[in-house]
Amino acid sequence: MLKDDIGINAGVIWRLLSAKGALSIREIEAYTNFRDTYIYYSLGWLAREGKIRFFEKGDSVLVELSRSYSGYNEMYF
Repeated sequence: MLKDDIGINAGVIWRLLSAKGALSIREIEAYTNFRDTYIYYSLGWLAREGKIRFFEKGDSVLVELSRSYSGYNEMYF
């Protein structure tokens, strides 16, 4: 997978989180049909840019947009 592909997938996941709110990795996989490895790459990209945050809810780890990147117009890739 190329760097550009990771960036494109990160954009898809960002828009998904913007529309749906907090999701688990499995939910992201179900919505996108991306392999889990590519989801992790893309989440790493978004996390490095400070666009997402991870948190625990019960036994699950969820991902959501950071507060500063919750508006669709603020998204840049």
